Order: sequence, then C-alpha cells, then structure tokens
Amino acid sequence: MHPKIFTVFLLLFFSFFQGQTYSTEFYNTDNGLPQNSVKDIIKDRYGFIWLTTENGIVRYDGTNFSVYKNFPLNSQRFTYFYGSIEKDSIFSAGGYGDKILLHGKYPRVIKSFKKNQDIIAVQNHKDYFLYCSNYNYDVSRNLNLYMTFQKGRYFITKNEILYQPYGNGPDQHLKNNPIRNIPRIFAIGERLFRIDDPTKKVIQIEEGKITEAFTAPLLTDTESKIFWSKINGQVFILNRNCFYTCFYEGRQLKVKKLIQLKHFKEDNLVSVYFDPSYKKLYLGSSTKGLQIISISDFISSKRDPLKFSNVFYSTIPYSDSSVITPSGEIYDRNGYMDSKHFRNHTQFFVDYDHQRNIMVRNEKELKIYQKKNVYTSFVPAFTEGIIKDFMYDSQRYYALTAEVKKSSRTEFSGRLIIFKGLSFREVEKKFFFDREVTKLIRKDHDHLLVGSIKGLYKVSLRSDKISKITTGDHLSIRNMVKSKDGHIWITTLGKGFYLLKNDSLIKMPLDSNQNLLSAHTLLEDGKGFFWIPTNNGLYKVHENQLLKYSKDRKHPVDYYRFSKESGFDTNEFNGGGNISGNQLKSGEFVLPSLDGLVFFDPMKVRAYYPGNIYLERAEIDDRELRFKDHLYATQESAQIEIFIDVPYYGNTDNIVMSAKMDGTPNSRWEPIGKNRKFSVFNPGYGKHVLMVKMLVSDRGQYIYKKINIIIPPYFYQTFWFKTLIFLGILLLVYLLVKWRIRFLTRKNQELEKIISLRTKSLSDMVENLETTKTQLRKEIELQKKLIGTITHDITTPIKFITLITGEVIEKKEFDTQRTEKIFNSIYKSSHQLYNFTMTLKEYADIYYQHRSDESKLYSLYKLVEEKKVLFHAIAENNGTTIINHVSPEIQTWISKNILAAIIHNLLDNSVKFTKNGSITINSSLEKDFITLTLKDTGIGMDDQKIEYYTQLQNNIEHEKLLLQKYGMGLHLVLQLLQMIESKIIFEKNPLQGTSFTLILKNKKDD
Repeated sequence: MHPKIFTVFLLLFFSFFQGQTYSTEFYNTDNGLPQNSVKDIIKDRYGFIWLTTENGIVRYDGTNFSVYKNFPLNSQRFTYFYGSIEKDSIFSAGGYGDKILLHGKYPRVIKSFKKNQDIIAVQNHKDYFLYCSNYNYDVSRNLNLYMTFQKGRYFITKNEILYQPYGNGPDQHLKNNPIRNIPRIFAIGERLFRIDDPTKKVIQIEEGKITEAFTAPLLTDTESKIFWSKINGQVFILNRNCFYTCFYEGRQLKVKKLIQLKHFKEDNLVSVYFDPSYKKLYLGSSTKGLQIISISDFISSKRDPLKFSNVFYSTIPYSDSSVITPSGEIYDRNGYMDSKHFRNHTQFFVDYDHQRNIMVRNEKELKIYQKKNVYTSFVPAFTEGIIKDFMYDSQRYYALTAEVKKSSRTEFSGRLIIFKGLSFREVEKKFFFDREVTKLIRKDHDHLLVGSIKGLYKVSLRSDKISKITTGDHLSIRNMVKSKDGHIWITTLGKGFYLLKNDSLIKMPLDSNQNLLSAHTLLEDGKGFFWIPTNNGLYKVHENQLLKYSKDRKHPVDYYRFSKESGFDTNEFNGGGNISGNQLKSGEFVLPSLDGLVFFDPMKVRAYYPGNIYLERAEIDDRELRFKDHLYATQESAQIEIFIDVPYYGNTDNIVMSAKMDGTPNSRWEPIGKNRKFSVFNPGYGKHVLMVKMLVSDRGQYIYKKINIIIPPYFYQTFWFKTLIFLGILLLVYLLVKWRIRFLTRKNQELEKIISLRTKSLSDMVENLETTKTQLRKEIELQKKLIGTITHDITTPIKFITLITGEVIEKKEFDTQRTEKIFNSIYKSSHQLYNFTMTLKEYADIYYQHRSDESKLYSLYKLVEEKKVLFHAIAENNGTTIINHVSPEIQTWISKNILAAIIHNLLDNSVKFTKNGSITINSSLEKDFITLTLKDTGIGMDDQKIEYYTQLQNNIEHEKLLLQKYGMGLHLVLQLLQMIESKIIFEKNPLQGTSFTLILKNKKDD
C-alpha cells in the first residue's frame, strides 16, 4: 500500500468519538416480542422499526410492538430484509420461499416479484442465493451467493467472484478467499469490498474491477466481527466490545468509534442497526431477543459507589472543565480527579470570595482556604450564625446567616449582614428576619432580594426598610436566578417556580407530571433555553414561552423532560445548597444529584421530538381495521377507538398530543394518553371530523392531522325519506282541507260575513267600554279622595275666617295692632285656600288634557331644558346653578303634559329650598325604562316626609292624604306618576340635599 494512503488511514482510524455513556433496554418474549430470535432490523421511510423473527414480523414504534404473524403462508419464520427503503418497497423471505412486502407501514403477502427481486438467481445451471447481510444464510454449507447493484450482479462462489453487467458488457472474473463461516465481503453503496486475509487489506471493487486497496487493521483483525446490511447501507465493526461504523467518504474508507460497551456478550449477535436520528443502537440476537442501546449526551461523574458517597449538593467551578465540592474533591466529565481534603465541612455551602479563595462552612464557623497556598490551609472568618448564602460586589461583602431561636431548638431566625469593604472584619449593617433565610440576590442598585422558608423579602439599601413580597401562599424559597435579559426567576420547595415582575410573583405552569413543583434552579444556555433540575428529571423550556405565558395565561408552555434513559444514573437532582448548578467556561453544565455530578453540554444535547402522526387504524366492536382518510362505522357501534401511531424513540413524556371531534357539543382539545388512543362514544350518524395535533419542536410548532368519521343513517333518518314523508303529509292535509272547504264554503259564506261584522262591532264596543270603565273608576276614586281630603282640609281655614269675621262684627272697634293681626290671619287662611284651589285646577287641566292628548315622540333633553330656562332666573337669584346632564339621544312617548308637570313640581321644590348650591339632572336608558334623577344641595327633606311619601306611593289608594301638612305639590306628582305607570324614589344625599329618582315606563300609548 502507498505510504501516504496508509498514513491517511491511520489518521482516520484514530479519529474516534470521545467515550460516551449509554443506557440499555432489553426486549424478549416477556415484554413484547413473539420470539427471541431477531434476524434482521431496519427502519422504514415512515420512521417505524421492523424486526424479522422466527414467529412473524414485528413493527416497533418506540413504545409498542405490533406483531404480524397470521399470514396465509406455510411458515411464519422470516430471516432478512431487502429491497429499497426510499421507494417504500421492502421485502422479506420466509422459510419456504414465501415472500412478504412491506409497503405503506404494513406487511402483506405477494405472489410475484419484479426483476432483480428474486431470492434465488440461476447462473450456469447453479442456484445462487441473494446475499444482502452477513447472517442471512448459514454459509457453512458452501452456498453460492449473488448480489445486485444498479449496473450489474456479482456471483460469489467459494473461490471466485463473477461480475455480470446488465446489457452487453463482458463478464469480470475475480479471485475470492475461500469462504469459511461468513463471507468476508460487504457493500457500501455501489461499491463492493472484499477483505483479503493473506495481505491484510480491504479490496475495493467497482463494476467488477479492483479500484483501490486499503490497510484497515480493524476490518482485517481476526478478533473483529463485521455486520452489514445492504438495505440499511450500514457497516459495523465489533472489536473487543467496542462498536465502530465503517463508511466510504471522499474516496476513503473511514472508521469511527461509535460506543464502547461494558460487560457485553457478543455471542449469537446476528443483526445490528444504528439510528442516527435518535442515537440508538439496535442489536438483534438469535437467542436473547432485542437489545437497544441509547447513546447519551449526559455523563454522571462519580467515584466508586462501594467506597464513597456520590450524593452531591453545592459545587463551584474549579477550572474550565471541572468543579470542586465543599469537601475539596475535584471532578470533571471523566470522573474524580483530585482532592484538597477540606475537613469538617457541610455539603450545602461552598463559594469563592473576591480573591478566588474558597469558602466552606460547618455548623460553627466559616473557613476560607487560601488560593496562594493552593487551598491547602485556611483562615477562620466569622462565627456569627450559620452562613447560608454569600455574594459580593466591587465595594462590600453580603452574607445571609441563620441561627437557632432562643425559644426553640428547631426553628431558625435569619440575618442579612453587610460588611464594610471586601472582608468579614467590620459590619456595616444588619437586617433581621423572623424566619430562616435561604437565598440572596441583587434586584437592582438599591435593593436586595432575600428568600426565606416562609416568603420573599425586598431590602432597601437606602431606607433600610424590609418589605415582603407575597402571593397568598407561604413560599419556601429554594433559589433565585437572574436571566441574561434581567428577569428574576424564583424556585420554591413544593410550590413550583415564579417570575418576579413589578414586585409581584407570577406562578409558571407545571409539567404534566407536576415534577416542577420541586424545581431546584435554572441554568440558561446560549439559545435562551432554561434547564431546570427537579426531584424527578431534568426539564428544558425556552424563556420566551414563559414570558408569553406571564402576559397571557392561555399561551401554552411546552416542557421537555430528560430522565434516566437520557444517560444519568438517577432522576433525582439535588437543591438546598447555595449553588445548585454550574456553567463552566467550556460551555458544560454541571448539576448535583443523588448519584453523581451530571456533566453535559447544553448546546450539543438534542431534544427528540416526534416527526409525524399516522391515523390509519381503529378498533370497532373488538375488531381492528385499517383506513386512509375516511373511517366508516355504523350506528350499532357503541364505541370507536382510533389508534394514533407515532414512531418516536425518546422519552414518551415529551409526546404532547391532543385531539378534538368537530361537530359535537362542547368540542375542545383533549390530551391523548400514553396508550395513544382516542375513544368516540355514540357519535350519531353523519360526518364527523377528528383533528389531532402534536408538538414537533421546542419552538412550539405543531403538526395537524384529520380524518373523517362517516356513520351512515338508517333509511328513515335520510333526508330524502324525511322529505317524502313531509310532502306526503302536506298533500294529505291539502286534500282534506280542500274537501272540507268545498263542503262548507257555500253554507258558511253569508253566516261568516254576518258574524264577522257583528263580532268586530261588539269587540270594539266591549274594548271601549272596558277602557272607559277603568278610566272612570280610577277618576271617580281619585276625585272622591281628593274632594274628601280638600273638604276636610279647607274646613279649618274657612272656620277660622268665620270666627275672625264674627269677632269683628261683634266688637266693631279694635286698635291698630289688633286689626293688623286679624287681617294677617284672614290673609294667610285665604292664601292657603287660594293655593288649594289653584293646585286643584292645575290637576284638572292636566288630567283632561292628558285624556285628549295624542302620544308623540319627543326629546327628554329639550323638555328638561325648557323647564331649566323657566326656573333659571329664580335659581340665579338664589345663587343656585341648574345643570342638565340628560342625554340628547333619549326619545320618549310619555305624555308630555304629565311629565312636564312632574318635572316642574320637582324643580320648583328644589329651587325653592336650595340656596347657593346646584341642581343636577341626569338620565339613563335601560330597555323600556328611563331613569331621571334630580339631585339638589338644598336643605333636603326630613326622614318623616320621605317615609310618608314612600308609603303613600306604595298604597296611594288607601293612604290618607295630608295635604294641609305637606301641601299639594308632591301629592300631585304621585298622582301623575300613577297615571303614566311610573315610580319615584326619595333619597337623602350623603352630604346635603335630596335626590329624586324617577323610573319612567317608556312606551307608546296605544
């Protein structure tokens, strides 16, 4: 081999992947497989994994195994796959020449093959069996094999390789190594490679000609096993429990390390497939079923668990790629490195001071290990309480401490201590808290945030005041983190995590399993994603989704969960320390857990989302069927279960699917459970649309699929049947009516005319009489009551005038003072009689005008404005302002004369009793009622008057009228309101004056 080629190969050979961790799953007849022999493994174009076994063909979607073994064949034993994945044309051969075609996600038996798809080819009267993977035949029987390519075929015998091109080209003969157990031949694309054992080289053959020879130690090593599959286009090398991939690129044969396995038993391994999209290695055994190895991006760094504890809490970065614990142990992604042997410490606190000295503590004191001594010696700091958290800026130190309360041995109080300068020597300020403090962070230049086991506090550095930020819950603060854009995020113990915005806490939504109740901290990567460790898994979410949720609670937030299957050894991460996660300069994150320190690069860890949904299967009455876009069922089917097939090989917690059925009452999106079924109960006949949506990216993108569920009606439920029945009934009714009309028409024509005329006349007369009767009754009753009241009230002034005049007649002589007194009494009594008479006349005028008045539409605003102008001069003379706030848009049918009299009386009273004040008139309209409010600032009505008029209004027909005591004005108003079916409400204003609220029935009189 040419020296340059050999050098290039060595460089390629040693360019392996860095060692990776992995997790393993095993499947056999106990958990899904129909048989423990997995002969071949492929992945179709739709994303499903297919296995051949000796008891059927198996489809695997990442969660469930679907077994197909009831084919109408002589045997259900299948060996290898061949054909084309891209063309959705995958074949498998059975034990007796039976043939299966995988197409459209389902297998079926076929009877004929196209050219170049036979499993046996005949050449020179010899049978050659199709060769497309290592272990598809037991070649110890010296079988002759053939391989197909785009331009020709290779026929392989014990000592020779014959290339036969399609067309008229000459055959090419090549020597071959004697076949032992497995042919030392494999293909990559259109190139054939033969391992030449004598020369320890790999020969490249193209179209029957040798074009290159490579020195490939791994391929020629007798300890290596080669696994290849032509349909998958993959070649693997297994050497000393290490898997390598072999591929052709840039005219070079390249080898890369895939994964190093521990305690791996390679016996009976017959099939290998690697899924690069999910980084999973599938290994099929002839006796032990299927093994799935998931290559992880996470590494758990720890020491020997039999000798050391691997429970970690607080850590800080030590170098660009390592961290140090409070005990002084240093770890990187490859495990334990060294120890500084810090003694007598607690695992919950470690930090740097401004000189990069390392601070650790115990229950009594703070120790500072000196950087200048390579952290081999320490100096004690202060012993004032147990330090819980620490921070510093360019001017001073800040420390949170806790100490046991004197009144209790189990409860703690807290302090925030601010030191002068960058040392612990002199205290500048102290702030005291009744509860144990947990976390400290700077909010802005003038404020600090202090978390405690009972809530969150804001400390002002200027005013030295402490204010509590509450949400109604007693929050135990676990951590506080400020993101790159300045937002402050709060994690709690058992209450989820929050966004601090405008000094209030906004609770973020939880994941479906509510594991985020125990969120420990948040680490932000370079793409704006938060990584949140919890007591049950690691979660990833983009900050923008959380910020959108804080503005709109309906905005969805999608969390991605990493669990043990992702590569770490426990789902329980640890919080409680002052630092619950680190970001190293190398870009890696480090999280403490109950079983090691978890190292990972967030920019390289991939979140796996499903790519497609398939709605093709359903179960109706315990019978499974397949469909495309339309699912047909009958009304006898009480329940329809629709299977939602999703090829997905990650954590099923990250499948976010929901579905809804259109056309049903209260249709809404319902989450799909892990069984991936949607059940429909008695949907009724007609066309129903089932919509399914699924999250496919960490940016909140969804894909949608829909199917039509068609349930035909019974014949009597069809439109045409109902139409015919309706038309038949109409026809029958028409004929009956027509016959009856003809029979009665002649007989009833004259009688109908006479009855019609008389009925109309009598109806009109009765209606008029009833109306008149009602009006007269009310008028008579009202007049009786008014006359009786006026007669009673007028007796006193008349009697008084009679007595005075009699006295004058008898005595005849009076002095001037006595005369003036008598005439003044006569004047007052006469004036009272005059007012009674005028009020009575005004009432009569309004009443009879109303009876003859026609109802017309007019503006309420203009009517009030007219009355305002009328009383303007009087009000102005009293120093009073009349304000008209009635809406100009209100139009009314209420009798204008009556309403004008009512407003006049009310406005007259308000002007009369209001000095140096204001009278405001407002209005509102609600349905058929107008509310008119007159509010003054005068002397106001007393409670006795308000009670009297309120009782009088509620029982005006039976209450006694006190006209002499209270005058006729408001009595008249009440009588007029009764005439227009309206009400008045009297109320004393809170400060001064009275409010009169009219509730007017706004309707047109017929």
